[in-house]
Amino acid sequence: MNYITYLRVSTDEQKRSGLGIEAQRALCMQHIKQHEGKLTAEFIDYESGRKINEKGRPNLHLALQILKNTPNCKLLLAKTDRLARDLHFIAGLLKDNVPLIVAGHENMTKLEWHMHAMIAEHEADMISQRTKQALAQAKERGVILGAPRSQVKRISQLGGLGLKRKASEYRKSVSDIILTVMKSGQFKNKLDYQAIANRLNDLGITTMRGHRFDYNAAYQLITKEKLNDTIKNNR
Repeated sequence: MNYITYLRVSTDEQKRSGLGIEAQRALCMQHIKQHEGKLTAEFIDYESGRKINEKGRPNLHLALQILKNTPNCKLLLAKTDRLARDLHFIAGLLKDNVPLIVAGHENMTKLEWHMHAMIAEHEADMISQRTKQALAQAKERGVILGAPRSQVKRISQLGGLGLKRKASEYRKSVSDIILTVMKSGQFKNKLDYQAIANRLNDLGITTMRGHRFDYNAAYQLITKEKLNDTIKNNR
């Protein structure tokens, strides 16, 4: 059995629960080893479990797209709430028979998934209520909410670093798939970036921003990850 792993943390959750990326990865890899499976690809998002659309969770939706086009493959998670804290979203995936697996539980029933999803959504509601109460109490004490002007530049820079991290994680997540396409017979002697882009589109893979691949997008990604060098070294 092939597995695509999906890992997710938000900054607050990582500090609070200790279930960071490495811990999730370890649980997933242990599951794959126990079931003599194979890791097809890994995807990571650094976002709240409340965000479920493609803009908020681009790597989750990319993983689901690839899963749809990969036979005998399942989406593996360390915990149910790593997928989402939204019952309706998870229920939709279950209704569409998307093969979802939690590490250590290869054969969870739909009933169990719904129960876990309800708990995850309830926890998100509680977190939201506590946050709103804390902000309201702080406002009553005269605390000025929002970032100080002196910190705006630094916060903006951190946002830029976050975007670079997301771009790097995206490129790493699709590199193995692109390498497989590049190693196919038609590209044995010469790479055709437009043909590679067409093949990625056929597989349902999109760019980080959710667009279809074209010549330039394929060229930029292959160049940044130095996939050309990898191909040459393996020939």
